Amino acid sequence: MSKKLTITIRVEDEQGETLIESTSERNVPYIHEIEEQGFRAAFHDLETAVLETRKEAGDKVVSGYLELMSQKKQKPNI
Repeated sequence: MSKKLTITIRVEDEQGETLIESTSERNVPYIHEIEEQGFRAAFHDLETAVLETRKEAGDKVVSGYLELMSQKKQKPNI
């Protein structure tokens, strides 16, 4: 039975209010799978899941943050 890896990246303002948040999830091997696959294969699956999850969450945050900044720049200062 796999376990779930969840990575959340959050951008906050000075008051601690969340501006952008992204969460990404992947399944990772559990002890039984490590025993069945062997350590190297299970470690590779774990490492791949971490890298893919981090990239996905990071890409979403960067995209959302840039979009947020472009909207603020378009609004005229009064």
